[in-house]
Amino acid sequence: MKSIKIVFAAVVMLGLAACSMGPFAPPQTVAPVDVTQLAPMRVASVDVSVPETLTVSEDNSYDPKADIVWRGDPFGPRYPQVKAVVEAGIQAGTKDLDGNVPVDLVVVVQRFHSQTQKVRYSFGGKYEIYYDLEVRDARSGEVIIPSYTVYAIADAPGGDDALVADQEGRTEKDDNIALMADSIRAQLTGTVVAPAG
Repeated sequence: MKSIKIVFAAVVMLGLAACSMGPFAPPQTVAPVDVTQLAPMRVASVDVSVPETLTVSEDNSYDPKADIVWRGDPFGPRYPQVKAVVEAGIQAGTKDLDGNVPVDLVVVVQRFHSQTQKVRYSFGGKYEIYYDLEVRDARSGEVIIPSYTVYAIADAPGGDDALVADQEGRTEKDDNIALMADSIRAQLTGTVVAPAG
């Protein structure tokens, strides 16, 4: 009987892990323009919005049902915290772009899922940032890339790996800034951020 309970518990945990790690076939980003065929850009301005219609969960569960799940800052208003992380990621991902076309970026966050404590210190799961991106010519206001949805998804450390990350001083905020940096860089150039060093 005891072994049956253990097996049942393991199956339940695997099911929860699958839910928290997102779908097995994550949504795909489909850009309306082949960015590699455009003239090189440099970012003149960034307008990031996190609509307050998005739902927020502070529930320490395996699969909170909300648009925003964020624990990388102290408890407080999550909308400005998420906006700051996204802005920092965009800054990191575009700081060395020096093309001759100045552009304005309009970014609207649709989903921002990091980890609850239960997920981080058990199996890990995924980081997910879904956002709408529009790119405009900063001189003329012309839309260069019409608005489309970008799905930025990365593995998140769990269990012992999360403890190692904590010991090394690598935070959830660092991971999400890096994810956003790689994502925005890929959308504007077709390549991710070059590794440091």
